[in-house]
Amino acid sequence: MEFLKTDDGSLTLRHEVLGELYHSDRGAVGEAEHVYIRAGFDAIPKKEETAVFEVGFGTGLNCYLTYWRAVREHRRVDYAAIDLYPLAPETVAQLNYTADPVFMRLHAVPWDGIVHEIDRDQVFTLAKYKADLSAFDFSPLVGRFDVVYFDAFAPDAQPELWSETIMRQMFAILRPGGIWVTYSAKGIVKQALRAVGFEVFRLPGALGKRHMVRAVKPMK
Repeated sequence: MEFLKTDDGSLTLRHEVLGELYHSDRGAVGEAEHVYIRAGFDAIPKKEETAVFEVGFGTGLNCYLTYWRAVREHRRVDYAAIDLYPLAPETVAQLNYTADPVFMRLHAVPWDGIVHEIDRDQVFTLAKYKADLSAFDFSPLVGRFDVVYFDAFAPDAQPELWSETIMRQMFAILRPGGIWVTYSAKGIVKQALRAVGFEVFRLPGALGKRHMVRAVKPMK
């Protein structure tokens, strides 16, 4: 696995088979904050508990940033993530967030689909599913989430993960008014989202990128 130091000093990885970066080389933390925290988590009205589903747990950065945003805002979070190829422990150990025990606890959670408590005081829970997104049974999760972080590799690299079939599943697991966010603004992505019923919005992209997408499940 190749490590790359991004422009904001945070590390990312290059996938050894796909050749794709896990984050923008302009800044791993900066991109995650812009796309998933500010355009996703922060856009959900504050309430007692927020439920987040992430496609592509990867380095755990989105989950880690969400944890600390929740702590600052005193929000309870029910977090779930799916990834077919979780990073090996020896790879995780070389990332530059490992000095924080919270980051290591997030990675220590087993890939068993069981809800695990990360912080008793904050009540941040995490369930991780090691599974193929295209074959996963989403039926137990229908209507459960407030926001979906869609952080799969780019549509050109894994087009099957950005299909109308997958977007229909994402639509189903969101509550009415729930939002879906991603870094990609490709036409095929927006088309698939609209086809399954999302309202689609093009937003300014992260760190000099022109656009990203936020999609909203209508209230009715």
